[in-house]
Amino acid sequence: MGRAIYGESVTSTTAAAREPRSFTFRLVCLLVSIGVVGVGIALMVSAELGVAPADVLSTGGAEQLDIGVGTMGWICGGVYTLLAIALRRRPQWGTLLGAVLVGVAVNLSLEAIPEPDALAWRIPMMLVGLTLLYAAISVGVSTMLGTGPIELIMLGLADRGLNMQVARWLIEAVVFVGGVILGGQIGVGTLLFVVLTGPVLARTLPPVARFMGTTVLDAPHGLDA
Repeated sequence: MGRAIYGESVTSTTAAAREPRSFTFRLVCLLVSIGVVGVGIALMVSAELGVAPADVLSTGGAEQLDIGVGTMGWICGGVYTLLAIALRRRPQWGTLLGAVLVGVAVNLSLEAIPEPDALAWRIPMMLVGLTLLYAAISVGVSTMLGTGPIELIMLGLADRGLNMQVARWLIEAVVFVGGVILGGQIGVGTLLFVVLTGPVLARTLPPVARFMGTTVLDAPHGLDA
């Protein structure tokens, strides 16, 4: 899924004196968050003011291959998953579920969302998309039912001694450059995403995780979209 979060610190925060929410409750939350991630990505794509770094590659690849952005997301997710397996980080079932359903949600949402010309509409669309992404990622990650494929690559690199934050920056840089070469969407939305992701998720993940009765890492710095 669009998109799990990890930072340099690996200190866990335990939900205060409570058991995790039921598996069924967390599964429903995961499925809803996957759908909302798809809508958030589609809003940012339709606003044409820049998308998240990982989506830069998806939009560029979709343009070159003349396929849907969600479909390109499946292809990218498959490649990321194979790389993670090569690094001995096997995906969880939630990883595979998210990789498939996010692409479906993006394609369906793009068909339903208009592409206005006026900035008066495009700017709110971008901001709403960004907000939905952060809300959905906070909920999805807090269910603890699956780790995104990009995050698995990051952890695999960390297993081999690379600083986790550096590993994340390296992955995002490679994905972003690849997307730019392919003509992917970049803009103010991309910049906002990079700048705001760490501070926003550092504040939203802990309370959502407490509500779920799960644990999260203390200092999120990036995500998979």
